[in-house]
Amino acid sequence: MPEAIVIGSGPAGAIAAHELAQQGWSVTVLERGRNLRPGFGEVDSGDLGTLYSSDEIKTNRGFGYPHPLLEPITGRTRGEAGEGTRRSVQGTHVSLGAAVGGTSLHYNAKFPRFWKRDFKQLSELGPIDGAQVADWPISYDDLAPYYDEVERTIGVQGDVSLMPARTLEQSPRSGPFIMPPNPTGYAARLLARGALNVGWEPYPYPAAVNSVPFDGRPACNSCGLCSSFGCPINARGDAMVSYLNPAVRSGRVRVIERALVHRIATTPDGRRASDVHYFDADGAPKRISADKVLLAASPVQTARLLLMSASSAHPLGLGNGSDQVGRNVMFHFFTIGGALFARDIQSLRAQSTTVQVDDLTGPFTGAEARAFGLPYIKGGLIQVGSSLPLLQEANLYAGLGAPFGTAHKTLMQTGLVRRRLAGIQFVGEDLPQARNRVDLDPDVKDWRGLPAPRVTYAPHAHDRAAATLTAPRLLAMLQATPGATGAVVLPEPLLSDQPSITAHHAGTARFGDDPATSVCDPWGKLHEVENVHVVDGSLFPTFPGYNPTLTVLASSLRIARAIGEGRA
Repeated sequence: MPEAIVIGSGPAGAIAAHELAQQGWSVTVLERGRNLRPGFGEVDSGDLGTLYSSDEIKTNRGFGYPHPLLEPITGRTRGEAGEGTRRSVQGTHVSLGAAVGGTSLHYNAKFPRFWKRDFKQLSELGPIDGAQVADWPISYDDLAPYYDEVERTIGVQGDVSLMPARTLEQSPRSGPFIMPPNPTGYAARLLARGALNVGWEPYPYPAAVNSVPFDGRPACNSCGLCSSFGCPINARGDAMVSYLNPAVRSGRVRVIERALVHRIATTPDGRRASDVHYFDADGAPKRISADKVLLAASPVQTARLLLMSASSAHPLGLGNGSDQVGRNVMFHFFTIGGALFARDIQSLRAQSTTVQVDDLTGPFTGAEARAFGLPYIKGGLIQVGSSLPLLQEANLYAGLGAPFGTAHKTLMQTGLVRRRLAGIQFVGEDLPQARNRVDLDPDVKDWRGLPAPRVTYAPHAHDRAAATLTAPRLLAMLQATPGATGAVVLPEPLLSDQPSITAHHAGTARFGDDPATSVCDPWGKLHEVENVHVVDGSLFPTFPGYNPTLTVLASSLRIARAIGEGRA
């Protein structure tokens, strides 16, 4: 029986383990975090428990995230790097999952597809100075059947009849969604009218959330605590309930939690991985071997592991002969906006984010782009609806300087954010840049004495231009919302050079046909090591402004199936 090691148990790792198990492989999944789901591997997915669902102080507990002191990520801007600053940020610098099931334990399950043109950005739109824009080595058509399969397995709601023609032209579908949309939240309905009033086409957001009973799990009850929380009734499809738990119950997959992988060793010639080294929960050094090693640790941690695996055969890091590992790290930027109302609009009383608007995806190639000295500007999706729960609102006011006592109590009683603000998020594309990179911090170590990953970053002029171009249009939409008494937008690239604190990461081990400009081949295999494959978002050469989880799942499934069938 062939054997595989999968490093990381989030969406990419879970679906790869599931696929290989179905093809008769024996799979060991190594996960640095702990299991937070009672019953995992022992009960049906619909019966899985949780330690963090609908828990309003969950975001302060750190459930499912790396500890900022024990597992730090450091960071600096490129300007600071040029001045010799080693780091200016240390702790939870970027949002990463660190638990069995990965970041999908607390995602809100938005499931848009990337568009056809996103796979051929360099060919269709051309280069941009200072950016390493590249075509993907695969097309939308290559990925489409895997999009279809993931949507059918995990359960995605939507309505093809309400999707704009341009959206279906760029992301054509082979059939309808497997279930209809959930009811649209009241606040989202108001904002959708604002979008209509400025000539846009809002439609139900495709989401991996049950609107009807599906796969032995109930329909969503619209509790509102989706984003950053777990689902208490397992109405949300995620890496664990849809893939990892069934895979473990098949008997062909085992998950070792709290297994901190720190090295992939190779044969003396460097052509094959020989062993994977990790520390177990007690800190004891362990090693295992397999026919294939699949990296699904997230773009930051995948780059870190490859760099820590340097050897005489790979002096710059495993698979890093081209010095591309860690480069081109990308983070979606966000413009946060809100419309203020004079009354309670029940922003949290619905599935998180029930409406999508994609009228600002671009590309903008006319005078508006030339005004910024750019050949084009790409935008992204607008996520409509939701707000903050009680404790997060309290922390927000405190962070803005409201003193504890009467002033803070008055703000809480008013409920300005929680009750009267309807929010949107604009997801902006971050262009790949060679100098935006992940490397190993020369001084800071984690609790096992391993080098912390360090992110060096600055937004491209394109990202600032996109934020500048789209912000007034977003503001106009909010101002056109019926009943709105005020509106505000906050474009992140115009406020800071630091990357967004977001779970949307990509790059660092891009795939392509040329070993001089990419780390992996079109099947995710390291150009320099024949039995190591990257299957997570590290592969992405570009990062369109859409939520990435569906594309991560589809891409990993494509690669895992080829591995299982002996084609990769």
